[in-house]
Amino acid sequence: MAVSAPGPPPDLRPADELDAADPLAGFRDEFVHADDEPGFVYLDGNSLGRLPRRAVALASEVVERQWGHRLIRSWNEGWFDLPIRLGDRLAGLVGAGPGEVVLAENTSVCLYKAAVAALGVRPDRTRILTDDLNFPSDVQVLRAAARAAGPEHEVVVVGSDGVHGPLDGLRAALDDRTALVSLSHVAYRSGWSWDLGDVTGMAHDAGALVLWDLSHSVGAVPIDLGAARADLAVGCTYKYLNGGPGSPAFLYVSADLPELTNPVAGWYGSDDPFDFDFNADRAAGATRFLTGTPPVLSAALVGPGLDLVLEAGMDRLRAKSVALTERFLVLADEYLVERGFEVRSPRDADRRGSHVALAHPEARAVGQALIHEESVVPDHRPPDLLRFGFAPLYIRFADVDEAVARMVRVVDSGGADRWREAAPVVP
Repeated sequence: MAVSAPGPPPDLRPADELDAADPLAGFRDEFVHADDEPGFVYLDGNSLGRLPRRAVALASEVVERQWGHRLIRSWNEGWFDLPIRLGDRLAGLVGAGPGEVVLAENTSVCLYKAAVAALGVRPDRTRILTDDLNFPSDVQVLRAAARAAGPEHEVVVVGSDGVHGPLDGLRAALDDRTALVSLSHVAYRSGWSWDLGDVTGMAHDAGALVLWDLSHSVGAVPIDLGAARADLAVGCTYKYLNGGPGSPAFLYVSADLPELTNPVAGWYGSDDPFDFDFNADRAAGATRFLTGTPPVLSAALVGPGLDLVLEAGMDRLRAKSVALTERFLVLADEYLVERGFEVRSPRDADRRGSHVALAHPEARAVGQALIHEESVVPDHRPPDLLRFGFAPLYIRFADVDEAVARMVRVVDSGGADRWREAAPVVP
């Protein structure tokens, strides 16, 4: 006999009413949805965003006409300055000025470039500060940057409670040895969101530079790097910007720091790449941090998702994001806590990104049961977290209710027992 799942509490406004009144509802149709999976609920846009329909058309244009027919002439017809043009469009999303953002490589490579450059202009300081909420790859990259700077350099990881950013710990660790503070704006596990201005100001008061990773915030959380006086930032484009798997990252370099030097210099970051001069000067602005030939096919496909975010507007996106996550938290408290789940995300919406983390002792098995039995896709982060990403461009309030109802059904029907041995490569 099928296990029934509860509906929303009576004090919540019905989801269909909220969806009917949603000013962003029309954007859902801008994305590809699988016809063969009725009732599919995708809550992993914080890892990989959906495919924009405009990207499908653009892919055909870039491959068939630009590459297929125009061939090398396409470099003079838009390919060559693609990283710069897309960077300027991204600048409008993160509060940066013209020339301060470029599309480049992946997040890790951009982070390494930025960290080494920062250490280079603080030669008498030997410490990089981060926290244990940061993405593990970021910490690995920061350690590599410290090794490149010299054996006296180190990365200090400030401990947290696992959910909230350790502001007091960072403040206590900042001293005249600190060259750089590098943090994820929104923590990949708990969804904690730092105040960009407060942390940047605190680091500057101690004489340190700040490098932000915006991967889990760009496109979901308002960002104003200029107002925060941020020095450096990086971010990916395949989460809330829907740029596609492995799409290029971006790098922000404040115009107030012209002394920063690209540690991986290359022809694309020179002032005249086609002069073919061994002694070429560097380009102006963030363009000097480019290195080699850009991946045109994947770079071009960043544009459609970026345009959709810009068209929707960050104020409206953030308002819906908060409403979605708040509804999920109310339902989790009502139905999931008694079934062994624990909320591991900040309750304060101002300090929370657009995903919510729930802990459960059988998180991986529950996640697999949701995917394979209930057509709900979250993701699992070891050892005990399930993350639910609420991409406001295409997630409905009804999706929130459905996800919780199906989680109840999975747990009550013993789904964890059925999927305990499943061990996917990508959790």
